[in-house]
Amino acid sequence: MLTKQILRQTALSLALLAGLGNQAIAADWQWATETEQRALADQLRQRIEQQLPRLSLAAPRGNAQVALQPMFSAQAGSWPFEPFVNNGLFRAIASYQPSHPQAITISAGAITLEQLRQRLADASIIKPYKDGYLLSYPLMIAPGGALLVHDTKLYLYTPSGTALINQGMLSIRNATVQSVSEGDSADTDRPFRSFITAWAGSSTEVSDSLLSKLGYNAHLSRGLTSARSTAQTSAPPAQVLIRNSRFDSLSSVELQYAHASIERSEFSDLQQYGIDLQDTRLNLVHNRISQVRNQSGVRVRGASSGLIAHNSVLQATKAGIEISDQQGDLVLADNQIGASKGNGVLLRNVGTTGASSLLLVSNLIGNNDASGIYADNLQRGYLIDNRIQGSPDYAISTLNPRDQRSELVIVGNTLSQIGNALIRTEGLQSLTLGSNDYQLGPITQSVLVGDLLPLQSLLLDATYKRGCLIQVNPASATEAGFPRNRACTKTTLGATAGLNLNI
Repeated sequence: MLTKQILRQTALSLALLAGLGNQAIAADWQWATETEQRALADQLRQRIEQQLPRLSLAAPRGNAQVALQPMFSAQAGSWPFEPFVNNGLFRAIASYQPSHPQAITISAGAITLEQLRQRLADASIIKPYKDGYLLSYPLMIAPGGALLVHDTKLYLYTPSGTALINQGMLSIRNATVQSVSEGDSADTDRPFRSFITAWAGSSTEVSDSLLSKLGYNAHLSRGLTSARSTAQTSAPPAQVLIRNSRFDSLSSVELQYAHASIERSEFSDLQQYGIDLQDTRLNLVHNRISQVRNQSGVRVRGASSGLIAHNSVLQATKAGIEISDQQGDLVLADNQIGASKGNGVLLRNVGTTGASSLLLVSNLIGNNDASGIYADNLQRGYLIDNRIQGSPDYAISTLNPRDQRSELVIVGNTLSQIGNALIRTEGLQSLTLGSNDYQLGPITQSVLVGDLLPLQSLLLDATYKRGCLIQVNPASATEAGFPRNRACTKTTLGATAGLNLNI
């Protein structure tokens, strides 16, 4: 009796294990619907659009107070002057000014450049110059103060260590702001150019204007920069509104801890990044970023979320758009990204510490020197209706740690003129695939490689021959678990005449 009971229990255990195994196999392959995947992507975009920054910028009323105040590099309360600690800028200021370094301080109201000139009445500080004004002292806008640079040109004299530090409001409308040296050299450790720094709690507006020849590659000094000091733990994010403006020959537009709206503007010939965003809620739409000499056209880092749409990002030395060490929902839509010397879109450690998603939809990504989209540790992404072409490596390449959750949806994309395989994945836990147009080259070429290579025939059978969407776990899926009885609407697989598909 005991032997029969043991045999009965053993058989029951084996049956249970077999059932669990069948469930695991079934979970490795699941049919999906295109309607559902597009609905999820639409929900993400709607959520993002509801959270876009709504900026409210208004200058304070009344005439500002103006004073010359001493500058210190290491005393209590000196943190707003942190950008001057780098590169010997205090020495440059001291070499120009007749006494201890001073800065113009604007507080308790608004003032124009002409009013500022009249108040100070000192040509060594500010004077008429060419078709505008030459400023030769550092200027700080205190909380509650505003500098109005409207319908004029402001030249910042570099050899005297001139820069604009904003803790209140800086409004630049229908104006030009640029650095000049008049052939003089600055007493600094290395070459330097004037810059604008906006601290947390401030507001900066650049409308219908030109910013030129500002910034250099140093902390807080890259041209137009926003940041939060360790002394500002409770300060709200800086507000930055840029529209209908041009940025030429800056080191970078670097916005940290900000709410930023950048619209219909042009960024060209930048030294580091075109637009560099960290811990920022962003709305970047209808801009052109080109000729970025050392880094990526756009970089997004940290706890950043928002929309990057209808932009043209061309001729970056690194990637067109780079997203790295980032958490937060982000949408890239209807952008043209091309002619980069690296990847079109570079993703590193995206959404790895929180429940955030990345959507790339309806972008044209072409003629980049590496892959169209390269992802290293992307937790959750949707690639929908993109056109990726002219990349010598892969159209889409993803690498993920095998012990971390990762999900990717690739639906409705057109992939053409790719030098290597079209799609590569390594370590991805969940892939939803279908309705893509694979336009293969005139040589033997794989559509899918990496973890997908052993599954290529099955996946193409499901997504091309039968026109289905299927969700697969590439790391553990087997042919035995493939659900074969399904008929869907046929999708497209493009190929040149005489093509030998390597499947």
